[in-house]
Amino acid sequence: MPTLQLLLLFLPLFLIVQLTSGVSLLPEPGSHPGVCPNQLSPSLWVDAQSTCERDCTGDQDCTAAEKCCTNVCGLHSCVAARFPDGGPTAPVTAASCEGFECPQQGSDCDIWDGQPVCRCRDRCEKEPSFTCASDGLTYYNRCYMDAEACLHGLHLHIVPCKHILSWPPSSPGPPETTARPTPEAALMPPALYNSPSPQAVHVGGTASLHCDVTGRPPPAVTWEKQSHQRENLIMRPDQMYGNVVVTSIGQLVLYNARPEDAGLYTCTARNAAGLLRADFPLSVVQREPAREGTSGTLALAKCLPDLQACAGSTSANQVLWYFDSQRGGCMTFPAFECAGATQGFTTYEACQQACVQGPRDACMLPAVQGPCQGWELRWAYNPVLQQCQPFAYGGCEGNGNNFESRESCEEVCPVPRSPPCRACRLRSKLVLSLCRSDFAIVGRLTEVLEEPEVGGGIARVALDDVLKDDKMGLKLLGTKYLEVTLSGMDWACPCPNVTASDELLIIMGEVHDGVAMLDAGSYVRAASEKRVKKILELLEKKACELLIRFQD
Repeated sequence: MPTLQLLLLFLPLFLIVQLTSGVSLLPEPGSHPGVCPNQLSPSLWVDAQSTCERDCTGDQDCTAAEKCCTNVCGLHSCVAARFPDGGPTAPVTAASCEGFECPQQGSDCDIWDGQPVCRCRDRCEKEPSFTCASDGLTYYNRCYMDAEACLHGLHLHIVPCKHILSWPPSSPGPPETTARPTPEAALMPPALYNSPSPQAVHVGGTASLHCDVTGRPPPAVTWEKQSHQRENLIMRPDQMYGNVVVTSIGQLVLYNARPEDAGLYTCTARNAAGLLRADFPLSVVQREPAREGTSGTLALAKCLPDLQACAGSTSANQVLWYFDSQRGGCMTFPAFECAGATQGFTTYEACQQACVQGPRDACMLPAVQGPCQGWELRWAYNPVLQQCQPFAYGGCEGNGNNFESRESCEEVCPVPRSPPCRACRLRSKLVLSLCRSDFAIVGRLTEVLEEPEVGGGIARVALDDVLKDDKMGLKLLGTKYLEVTLSGMDWACPCPNVTASDELLIIMGEVHDGVAMLDAGSYVRAASEKRVKKILELLEKKACELLIRFQD
């Protein structure tokens, strides 16, 4: 009997211990969807290089997309929630996203812990369709813009792309000897500190790819792995994707490398001044790699293998490299084991050396600033935007994509060249244009916004002098800047040509409902001293009044 009483006494305590030690606990009230990084893998902690900042005591101290997790300092920090592939154990009743709306731009419904939740989009089309957004940045395509809006809880919309004409000059002068220019002087597109170099790791090893970029303002960095699929996975800082972690400084770390992890990892850096994409090749090889044969017909067969050979096999034996003629470089493909030797290369370097004839085109390389600090303004071709852009060159350890002027860059690199435009034809010469116009100003263009969908745009002018103003009262109001609406513009060959230079211009146009207007026949010419003097003489002599009387 005492034994039975003792058993009954400890039975409730035993049940409590069993319940609290289970691994399938219900989520705490107020907890956010997702898990902490170290719950997915014991070797991964908050940010992998946590600074132990943003202290918290629970999920309620963090944003909706974050969890309060243990960091490497033994404390707790807010960090982006992780969602493992497949999620937790499937619930008893199947949940559905039907009728569940996600109001945040760039978010989609997903099932987590048996409940529909909104998750930010993490896959986007790899085809470029450059999109200018309301935050002042240029995105690779609209999907990237929506994903960024979701990540920061914003609402972004597409705006006309801007053309800043005040900087930099079309042909920079020689560098000063008394003071060295610095990249902080103005907006600067992203540039790499060092050229990307191919890496090769053994199966099970660790690889680290550092997209060390500079720019003003500081660029935002994302990663993606190139594939033959329609969409690529966007990998962002402070996130984990399987055995890949992107740290807060934009470094991609790959743990326990597998053959299928080999490929081209593309870093995308962007800021308000521009966009840069750089490829980092990664090869994953066996401990005893096979010898590469690169001569004669064997080399040709290895460069251009039959990618569909043995494709019916259940799994790929390894991942090899081949020459992709569309990219002009080497890419990976899954090699299936079947009758005969599999053609292809085990490393990116071996493929490039055997299949790419001559040195790689320097224009396809990313802009590299280098580690030195002897700042010079240089130009580099951006293969994504297909145009030459300025960057701050440190003076050492650059690459071939480095030109002293825009002209020399455009001579060497494949900048799209449209047929030469015909000279713009004025509706009238200077005297008639002055008399028929509501305003005549001397100014400098600071910004031009294209609106091709409506066949027009907007030009912003810094006023230097107001020669004539019948309807706007520019002198009375002390106006320093004037916004002029452009109508009927063909941006392939714009007339009037308001995109050619940033020199002083004489601009004449009409005013409709208080808005300054220019059309294809409006008078826009360089403001030479002779032209300005002639206009002032005509106004002083009231030549327009005499002309109107004569016409009447």
